[in-house]
Amino acid sequence: MTGIENITENEYAHWLFNVPGLGKKSIDKLLCSGKSCSEIFAADKSYFKNIITEKQINKLENSRKNWNFAKEKEKLKENGITFISRIDERFPEKLKNISDPPFAIYVKGSLPDPEKPTVAIIGARMCSDYGRFMARNFGRGLALAGVQVISGMARGVDGISQKAAVSAGGNSFAIVGCGADICYPEENKDLYDDLNTNGGIISEFPPGTMPKANFFPMRNRIISGLADVVLVIEAREKSGTQITVDTALEQGREVMAVPGRVTDRLSDGCNLLISQGAGIAIRTEDVLDRLSMMGKMNSKGAGCKESYTQSKEVVEDLGEISEDKQNVTKALSSIEEMILSQIDIIPVSSSQILEGLYKNGTDISVPELLKTLMDMCYNGLIVQNGAYYRKLAHKELQSDTLFETM
Repeated sequence: MTGIENITENEYAHWLFNVPGLGKKSIDKLLCSGKSCSEIFAADKSYFKNIITEKQINKLENSRKNWNFAKEKEKLKENGITFISRIDERFPEKLKNISDPPFAIYVKGSLPDPEKPTVAIIGARMCSDYGRFMARNFGRGLALAGVQVISGMARGVDGISQKAAVSAGGNSFAIVGCGADICYPEENKDLYDDLNTNGGIISEFPPGTMPKANFFPMRNRIISGLADVVLVIEAREKSGTQITVDTALEQGREVMAVPGRVTDRLSDGCNLLISQGAGIAIRTEDVLDRLSMMGKMNSKGAGCKESYTQSKEVVEDLGEISEDKQNVTKALSSIEEMILSQIDIIPVSSSQILEGLYKNGTDISVPELLKTLMDMCYNGLIVQNGAYYRKLAHKELQSDTLFETM
């Protein structure tokens, strides 16, 4: 029992939270007995009888003998992590009122500003080009309007939307299923570093905790709990995304979904949600309107629809000054020009494109066609919707695509 001078109640809570074998329910039992965390630390062993098991009492005894407050405080400082318990005034009010609230959270970076609107963007890890496109659009658009974006920093929709939000100058927050000091997946290391300065990484698991499959459903209640609106972009009918939606509905959060083609299995979940009454989100303005109806948007400044509109106009002006996307075909290869001649704004399949090329005398193999289509999608020349491809609409050419390539 070392380093007990000038210890705050939150530091005592940190000790209690880390007693081996003492889960959240047992901690709640101890606190409901009428003692504070510091009083529990100082209490006689006999006090804990009939509250927790004998095995838990022994572990608590060993823990308070060996816990070094100064050392544990320094370890958190070295990792740039803050421990915030439910008894701390910094603990988010939104999380206090959800079912099964966490006893404490670890924060690397900062917490979402409670005075600003917050939207959770969730969706498929193995998303399509359509899902990636919509995730970028909503992440960027919401950030431009001063809306904070929350997600799980996972592959696919989560990470893409968060990267777009940060790139647009906004703040984003990742709720992770591991310690806040661990980047998972590793491919999102750049995003992890950006969130440390442009938002935060939040976890209910102690530093050093490696990701486990059963941790991710647990963290979903925090994602929805911190949000005003939960936006679903691409999800199968039965998926992990549905867990977050279920907790959001239990918590009384607004749920919106991006519609997709009825033949695309990745859109089944979204289309089902819409059929059950979820709000339809086609554009960023749809989400901003919903936030406004909830009284979450300000008349000016952060969380302002006008700031989104003005930022979008600046992007369009920059596009006119730099490069007209509609003239990009001047630099296209002949095969890309031929492919564009076979595509309109109405989506067509790769087999239809191939058939059209053959009719016009263009000989190309299927692998070569698919590679070229992929390159054209990556370069923003066309858009993939599931197994179909289409040209960019005029409005997309003027604003969204131009911003994306800047």
